[in-house]
Amino acid sequence: MSGSAMQVTTGTDPLTLAEDGRTNYRIVSAIDGGDAIRFAVEELGTFLHRITGASFPAAWDDAPACEHEIVIGPTNRMRLEDLPDHLRPRAWEGFAIVRDGKRLLILGGFPRATLYGVYDFLDVELDVRFLTPEATHVPSRPNLAVDMASRRYDPVFEYRCIFSGFDDLWTVRNRMNAIGSRIPMEERLGGVRWAGRFVHTMFELVPAETWFDTHPEYFPLIEGERRREWDGGSGPYAPALCMSNPDLPAVAVKTLRQWIDQTPKDPHSKYLVSVTVNDSPHFCQCETCVAINQEEGVREGGTKMRFVNAIGDILAAEYPNVAVETMLYHTDLPKKTRPASNVLLRLVHDPDWRYDLDDTSCARNQRAKAYFEAAQQSAGGGVYNWVKHVDFPDWLYLVPNLRHFASIFRGMSDLGVTGLFCQNQATRDAQFQNLRYYLLARALWRPREESRDAMAEFCRLYYGPASEDVQKYIDFLHDEYGHFEGRRELSNPTAWFDDRFIRTAESMLEAAEAKAVDAQVRQRVGVLRLPVWKMILDRSCARVGVIHTFPSQWSFRIDPKEHGWQQGWARTTDFSGWRTMGIDRHWTLQGEPHRGVAWYGTSFDLPDAGGAPLALFFEAIDGFADIFLDGVKIGEQKLGAWEMWRQGFFRSLPRDVAPGRHTLIVRVEKPFLNAGIWMPIHVVDMSVPLSPELRRTARRFLDVARASKLAEVGEKAGPIEENYYPKIEFLLTHGERP
Repeated sequence: MSGSAMQVTTGTDPLTLAEDGRTNYRIVSAIDGGDAIRFAVEELGTFLHRITGASFPAAWDDAPACEHEIVIGPTNRMRLEDLPDHLRPRAWEGFAIVRDGKRLLILGGFPRATLYGVYDFLDVELDVRFLTPEATHVPSRPNLAVDMASRRYDPVFEYRCIFSGFDDLWTVRNRMNAIGSRIPMEERLGGVRWAGRFVHTMFELVPAETWFDTHPEYFPLIEGERRREWDGGSGPYAPALCMSNPDLPAVAVKTLRQWIDQTPKDPHSKYLVSVTVNDSPHFCQCETCVAINQEEGVREGGTKMRFVNAIGDILAAEYPNVAVETMLYHTDLPKKTRPASNVLLRLVHDPDWRYDLDDTSCARNQRAKAYFEAAQQSAGGGVYNWVKHVDFPDWLYLVPNLRHFASIFRGMSDLGVTGLFCQNQATRDAQFQNLRYYLLARALWRPREESRDAMAEFCRLYYGPASEDVQKYIDFLHDEYGHFEGRRELSNPTAWFDDRFIRTAESMLEAAEAKAVDAQVRQRVGVLRLPVWKMILDRSCARVGVIHTFPSQWSFRIDPKEHGWQQGWARTTDFSGWRTMGIDRHWTLQGEPHRGVAWYGTSFDLPDAGGAPLALFFEAIDGFADIFLDGVKIGEQKLGAWEMWRQGFFRSLPRDVAPGRHTLIVRVEKPFLNAGIWMPIHVVDMSVPLSPELRRTARRFLDVARASKLAEVGEKAGPIEENYYPKIEFLLTHGERP
């Protein structure tokens, strides 16, 4: 049937889908429905069977109609245009779930929307919850009667993505429509998709290796020269292009055409191309660029908006279904030029996630509201926002900001944000990751539901009998440690989590683990304990057995030509020609702009430890390190700076080292960003035993972490087996060494 709206017989009695584990219903779809419809039928049948024990057979719509049918997608039974107006979806990816007598129909505007309708029916009417990739809550109801009226749902956000998220099946089941990385499910179902590179595209669009030699004017003028790369005092960067050059949009469009033409097309996807600045704060300083930005009333961003609009104008005629996306990254909204109608703004703007967006006591959120309002007024093709919720150098750092996701997302939506990209931990089983991703997914899909309610539900379903104690711990963390202001000090990121916090958190989580009904739940609670255990262990490495802590001022010498090896600096005992540098901050933050190789040295009196085995504990060195005692190399640290810049490590001292005067020299090498020794160094007596409680904590940490999917301790940090476990394993040798 099609044409004018048909009369839908809604019915008032519950739909009895199964009795005593048997059903009269079948699942009907069109034979040409496509992948998403077939997948929707499969998923619905699977979960109805898991709920009821009954098998719901699938049938095509060329079979004769009967009254006991669940109809998926448009068929000869009903199409979207047959629905009365109040049930017709208004939004992209909207759908309707319709009662028609004893028949149930789920129809979206296109196949993926219908699939989301199936998941929404499982969620709202049948209480199925997709908690984590490994944990789905499916209630058991051999007698399944669904008491519902016809309804429609229009998703609030057109773009919903959790970056570095869970697997593709969990992502789709929770109705995300964009994936951080390309995966097969996205290829099958479509969504919001970028053609070509996703972000930081300037030097991809106009490659320096292709254009710099022949057209240096395309590239930025910085300190009087055209540059394909710029150190800027902090390492090699690819700066922004000279975006005022009138020839540049046409050059960039050549690359964009290739990206678009090489991308498989799906009529039910939204396609974007990214024209965003590189991951660099450096921009062209030519007279024209400076003048345009001054005219636009911004430090940077006026040239970029005009450049992006010019690209949008070229592409509009050729690719009317492709939008041009640009990030407000190291740039501001210009005061004069507005984005073209096919240009989408992607903000990179976080409110304070600890408070509601409307909380008048939070100045940051009041500023955020004003920022979103300004973006909404300026928007051409829409506004997305790239947000972050965690501490990126340390995936196990506790960030108590879980309560207000939904309310903040509501506020963003009311202020014109139409899509969200949520960047979080890139490793499984990091702090609160399972709960955090669930709350984000719920808030992205249905932000009118409160995150606190979703949190209580997750705890109840995921932790079972342990949930009450888990919830007490979460409330304690948020209520008493969730309102400390400002950025953590990098030198001591857990400083405000005091001994009281550790005692109370351990007590609560130990009680929760004691109530776990099986090994699976004990492991889940153990994963919750990892951040607290890490605090205990990190602090203990710099406390247990420490017999000497080096002073903060050392002798220091840069080595720009790397002559130190040949000239024997490692054997130096006279530092009269060296300068003084603190080891409590990077040398680059103490007025020394050099990046590369530098040497630290100090002479010290080693206490008499009675022949006990000794070790050095370095709380943090940012860069490669070679360590020399009295001119002899005794150790090194050769994992990259990303892996180790905030990780401590032990190195044993020679067994025959005698008490008295010694010289310690550390060669550090790092050619980019901040560099140097920036946290304390200690001499540790390894004969001092660990307390039984601390030893148990260390072993539990290793056991639980290795049984989990925890792969890294921070962004780009590399395998945890290489950069963190060795420290804890060395700590465990306290009191065990001969």
